[in-house]
Amino acid sequence: MSLRRFLVDPAALGGPVVVLPPEEAVHARRVLRLAPGDPVELLDGSGRRAAATIEQIDRRRVTCRVQEVSRPDRPRPRLVLCLGLLKNPAMDLAVVKLTELMAAAVHPFTSTRTVAKSRDQGKSARWDRLAGQALKQCGATYRPHFSEPAPLARVLASAPAEAARLLLYEEHRGQTLAQALRAAGDPDEVWVVVGPEGGLAPEEVDQAAKAGFSVCRLPGATLRAETAAIAAAALVRFGGMGE
Repeated sequence: MSLRRFLVDPAALGGPVVVLPPEEAVHARRVLRLAPGDPVELLDGSGRRAAATIEQIDRRRVTCRVQEVSRPDRPRPRLVLCLGLLKNPAMDLAVVKLTELMAAAVHPFTSTRTVAKSRDQGKSARWDRLAGQALKQCGATYRPHFSEPAPLARVLASAPAEAARLLLYEEHRGQTLAQALRAAGDPDEVWVVVGPEGGLAPEEVDQAAKAGFSVCRLPGATLRAETAAIAAAALVRFGGMGE
């Protein structure tokens, strides 16, 4: 049986006993049918994990006894994915997979060819919820920070100069992403820009290049935007292997 994981508030791991949030308690009691003494793992989404056991379970609440709290190191490099806002369910898929790939932050942006609507506020709250579910599945300890959608120019300007700044463009015929990553050496932070469903306009690519982003490509077939974002994150996380 796989270890059952639950997401808790960061403040909850300050003591020896943790009360599960209501939704998590319902899942533990009604779906998983856990009992006192069952081992569980608690994640706070901010880097800490706790080995614990179910201490008490009833109709009102579920309490856990904490045995040990640890904080694994953040993965290097710090990965920031700047993704053109996508329509659902493509955006939801990207959020889940980028959480599994331990992205530190995801900055959705709007651009000339953005198809998805960005006028609705509160998108980041939905992405936070999806990321929390993904953490429980994969066991990662850090939930990405999700920004509300912003114009591309604002996202480009927010990238620190010391970070490796890369942009994927399907029309580019020069270096691949793997080659660009190797050329960057061993940076502490990597920013990758991936356009929306309609891609980036040539003038936007030029704008990014002037902002210090190196243009590169993924070789082979043209990928959907969400697939390209996931592939780019995997290359950064696991090393720029191959061409």
